[in-house]
Amino acid sequence: MSILSNNAEKFLLWKAPRWAILTIDLVLSFFSFSLALIIIDVLTIDEIYLSHYFYSAFMVVACRWIGFWVTKSYTGIIRYTSTQDAVRLFVAIAISTAGILIFDWIYLSILSKLLINPSVIIIDAFILIVFLSSFRIGFKLLYNQYALNSFTREKPKNIIIYGAGEAGIIVKRSFDRNIKLNRRVIAFLDDNPQLQNKSVEGIKIYPSNVDCTSLCPDPENVEMIIAIKNFKGIRKQEIIEKCLQNNITVKIIPPVSAWIDGEFNPRNMKSVKIEDLLQREPIRLSKKKINAELKDQTILITGAAGSIGSEIARQCIKFSPRLVILLDQAETPLFEIQNELSNISNVEIVIADVCNTSRIEIIFEHFKPTYVFHAAAYKHVPLMEDNPYEAINTNVFGTQNIANLSVKFKVNKFVFVSTDKAVNPSNIMGASKRIAEIYVQSLDAKLQLESDSHTRFVTTRFGNVLGSNGSVIPLFKKQIENGGPVTVTHPEITRYFMTIPEACQLVLEAGVMGKGGEIYVFDMGESVKIVDLARKMIKLSGYVLNKDIRIKFTGLRPGEKLKEELLNDKENTIGTHNPKIMIARVPNYNYLEVNTLISNLYRDKDNLKNSTLVKTMKKIVPEYISNNSIYEKLDGKFTE
Repeated sequence: MSILSNNAEKFLLWKAPRWAILTIDLVLSFFSFSLALIIIDVLTIDEIYLSHYFYSAFMVVACRWIGFWVTKSYTGIIRYTSTQDAVRLFVAIAISTAGILIFDWIYLSILSKLLINPSVIIIDAFILIVFLSSFRIGFKLLYNQYALNSFTREKPKNIIIYGAGEAGIIVKRSFDRNIKLNRRVIAFLDDNPQLQNKSVEGIKIYPSNVDCTSLCPDPENVEMIIAIKNFKGIRKQEIIEKCLQNNITVKIIPPVSAWIDGEFNPRNMKSVKIEDLLQREPIRLSKKKINAELKDQTILITGAAGSIGSEIARQCIKFSPRLVILLDQAETPLFEIQNELSNISNVEIVIADVCNTSRIEIIFEHFKPTYVFHAAAYKHVPLMEDNPYEAINTNVFGTQNIANLSVKFKVNKFVFVSTDKAVNPSNIMGASKRIAEIYVQSLDAKLQLESDSHTRFVTTRFGNVLGSNGSVIPLFKKQIENGGPVTVTHPEITRYFMTIPEACQLVLEAGVMGKGGEIYVFDMGESVKIVDLARKMIKLSGYVLNKDIRIKFTGLRPGEKLKEELLNDKENTIGTHNPKIMIARVPNYNYLEVNTLISNLYRDKDNLKNSTLVKTMKKIVPEYISNNSIYEKLDGKFTE
């Protein structure tokens, strides 16, 4: 870079002190007044008129100084000149012009003649507005153009802003002000046909379906910024998908509520998350009905430290319950949720194991819950495949324990959180949850025949939730951060996905609408190929697949199957008032038979080998066929 360029850079990046800007403004005021006199043709070189001119000029500049001082128009950084700065300039000139006219009227009253022709004062005001505005705007343009092209060491990133509304314009201006970010806005995109093919601040607005790669000769140097408030749903996914196909990085502005002092900071933009690509239209809950059910109730949530249990707690709190009891045996996660909800008075934290009958009974007796959301469970498929005892102990006996105590202490409703892995289970975890489903369902059928019991049992069944403990999303994120490879078990493996808030909202809705004995199945949308999920996450992280990070196939894990199901082969569904919730038609089970099998299993569990435990599980759930597991040899070999 030449010496001239270095000096120019220092000048453009120089933050002039306030006195320097004020001095320039006053000098421009002097020249503005002189030009106004020339236009009116009253300025001559006659000595008498010349002294009168200097006297008048001094008075005018003094009044201008007062106007600048009152409005602080000289305090702004010139290269960041904004509309607010222009307004302050206008007010300063208006105040000073009014002062000059008042002084001129006083002069007329005393000496019976005008010091300055009013026409000169008015023309001077207009000329000064042009001078001061041109000075600031010219410097800003010079800074934006010259500095961007000459001072940056790297090629500037081309920015396409989706949304030409107020938020989009604010984003564009923020990049104009922050030259060090090395970003240049080249186009706006908008769905509004009234805005398309027009320009805003010199940047053209294109239809949203335009080929983004055609807007820039270097497609790899383009970044898309979504600048639309509360932009969700299918349209958002379509835009992100299109950008990913063209290897265009996508970022989203934070909500306006997150802006500091109402100012947008480009550094606070968020990268698109995989959750944004899997979101669906917002759920419409029957809030009045849920509120009628949960308001002033005492609610016990087991597994409250987990991703599902903690979100159920957050959702329940919104409906003004009398008390929410958060129960879990995981100390550290429970401590974290306690800190999060520390400002809420009607929350009680309890550490306990759902398998400990005497401890849980004391809790029921003390708090007397009227609603129970049972989310406590072991959920990791490979781990449970190696530890069937613990899967049965927590998922089956723990559920049985909470269910029985709910009946004993006259809980109004017990909502059991199950999983799609309970359908035609291929692993121990899914089979243990199916056994728990069967017990809860048969217990409800028994109770409905007894007039002295009013406890009702409802089961909810859904697939994977994004970001939950054990979800593939956090695993992929960690692997990408470490430079890969991203491990996928099989190229054809698919899963259903749902966001945690969405799943928990549906749990509340289903729990409230349930009359007892139902298994509610949630609309999980379309199943997603895990390998496609991995590819998208790599691209969203700004990496090139198979160049920066590769995908490695590791083979199915023990108990894992390629496709999950939400309904058993013998089941079908009936609809409800909520299109996202269906009721599964399932076989009826005799409580005495189910309870006998589970009781015998509980009695002998400490003395049984893993293979014997699994064999008994297969007897209770005949459709349980092991997959990629050492227990495949047990299938079809039941002997008395």
